[in-house]
Amino acid sequence: MSFWDIFIAKEEAKPKSVLQSKVQEQFPNYPESKRILISCLAGLCARIAYVDFDISPKEKDAIKGALSKWMNLSEEEADFVATSALDEVKELSGIEPRKYCTALNDLLDNDDKLHILESLFQVSAADGNVEELESEEIRIIATALLLEHKHFIAARATVAKYLGALK
Repeated sequence: MSFWDIFIAKEEAKPKSVLQSKVQEQFPNYPESKRILISCLAGLCARIAYVDFDISPKEKDAIKGALSKWMNLSEEEADFVATSALDEVKELSGIEPRKYCTALNDLLDNDDKLHILESLFQVSAADGNVEELESEEIRIIATALLLEHKHFIAARATVAKYLGALK
């Protein structure tokens, strides 16, 4: 074993994220693909909510709304997942968006991925202002979701009145 081998993480050696474990325990009867989608959407939403290092109650409500809408979760289930994601946000924020997006790219078409961008912008706008840092993070996620710039622009247009750069 060389010195550099200790820095190379093998996929099978990586532990699951706490969020992924909680989702798996909470929803054992859901198909694996749905549990992956729930974890990825919650992780990305929490990442956007935390990008400014401040999570407002309105942002948490927006995350719950996105989970309820796109994953067909009950209010209690959405609250559990949103709370779990936000509790782990510091750990999750260190994960590259590409890790979430790779799974989403395998499971979703472009229309569904556009809806995810729209949800991320809704989370960002929940506190009344979409900051440039949040918008840029969503742009990075759009790229990782293999979407075109027009998709990013279309999703951002849904919250145009909240864009900090336009105020």
